[in-house]
Amino acid sequence: MPLERIHILHLIDTTGPGGAETVFTTLLRNLNSQRYQHTVVLRGEGWVADTVREIGLEPLIIDSKGSFNLGYIATLLRLIRKNGITLIHAHLLGSNIYGALAAFVSRVPMIATFHGGVDVASNERFLATKFRLINIGAKAIVCVSRRLQEELGSRSPLASSKLRLIYNGVDPEKFQPRSSDALKGELGLAADTKIVISIGNIRPAKGYPYLVEAVAGVTSQDPSVHFVIVGHQRKDLFRELEAQTKAADVESNIHFLGFRSDVQDLLCQADVFLLPSTSEGFSISTVEAMMAGVPVVATRSGGPEEILEHEKTGILISVTDSPAISHAVLRVVRGEIPDDMTVKARQKAQQSFSVRSMLGHYEALYQELV
Repeated sequence: MPLERIHILHLIDTTGPGGAETVFTTLLRNLNSQRYQHTVVLRGEGWVADTVREIGLEPLIIDSKGSFNLGYIATLLRLIRKNGITLIHAHLLGSNIYGALAAFVSRVPMIATFHGGVDVASNERFLATKFRLINIGAKAIVCVSRRLQEELGSRSPLASSKLRLIYNGVDPEKFQPRSSDALKGELGLAADTKIVISIGNIRPAKGYPYLVEAVAGVTSQDPSVHFVIVGHQRKDLFRELEAQTKAADVESNIHFLGFRSDVQDLLCQADVFLLPSTSEGFSISTVEAMMAGVPVVATRSGGPEEILEHEKTGILISVTDSPAISHAVLRVVRGEIPDDMTVKARQKAQQSFSVRSMLGHYEALYQELV
């Protein structure tokens, strides 16, 4: 007898590109359509909405602005009844709260996924109350790293019995190692230029000021090294980074590309992947670099310690340590790393952090709750 389709209400309260948003759309793209039906609710237009439409789904745009927007909750409840929703899956703090409230009233099982410590920052208003609401409404609370799971278990009212660990997944086929000089041509760089790439939206947790501080230490010893930063540019922070870059006189060796849709092509052209973050829940871009065969330098900012093994599959350094960034980057561009580091890193990423692995864990959880 065939299994009944599970109708999932998917919620996320951000609209632009990022790690959580990539996981959100990856689930929609890859879940078996014969087993799962999807209703997608977004708070506005943007990259997520465009990607959802590209997948072949039409998102519902419902504004959820404001704390405890009762109108939004009422709309979700009507939608749950009308569409026969059998499971709610929400991502990030705001949607986790609303999803939990709707789940509690409708008695529909709900999964809340947290993607990093930044999503549950201690300066968040009424944080303890918000956690309690999520704890009441959610049947399972997914954390994307063991460190995040431990933090939420120790400093929040979330029940430890509800916390589950599911690592984010990347499609290995999209990040095959390959050779290209297109990026050097685009930037007008010489053929012997060494490219250090960082991928991530410009926001405080990404630690880009420490990257800028490190550039002078690298280029003073090897001026052929250029740093490329790919990601959405928040205006106020970007202006600060531009001013810092100019003051440090390293403008010619740093290239801010903004958001790009060809990340896999750019990444495969790099000589080093650098993650300078001060806080990371997981770091999808680190896994992407591993799959692309690019040597990784990453800070011990949370997620990377669970992804990389120091000196075997990558180089781990302390957070907020610009000299350590300079030293590690120079080591890589000089070839002072184990010959098999990138091979082992790729194998590790494929075994532990693939889309297939992530889907398997989420589908098992869906079946358990429904």
